[in-house]
Amino acid sequence: LLYLGDGKMYHNDLPHWTKVTQMVLDEYRKEYNKTKGDLKNALGHISMTTDLWSDPNHDSYMAVTAHFITRGGKNRLEYTTRLI
Repeated sequence: LLYLGDGKMYHNDLPHWTKVTQMVLDEYRKEYNKTKGDLKNALGHISMTTDLWSDPNHDSYMAVTAHFITRGGKNRLEYTTRLI
């Protein structure tokens, strides 16, 4: 969501929170299905890596990344990564 205006923002300038929620969920579903398709079409093995860290407030985070080979444009092999 990006607002480009004259510096004044009014209540009507922003979508309702339910619309924003729906937009986020739609984007999530699109990326989820794309990742799922990419993993199904992976050639050979799929390798996973993890990364753990915490912020200054001691909130912990973990990321899992899938690494795999796919067939790209002009039938070339491509190294692909996806955050799981």
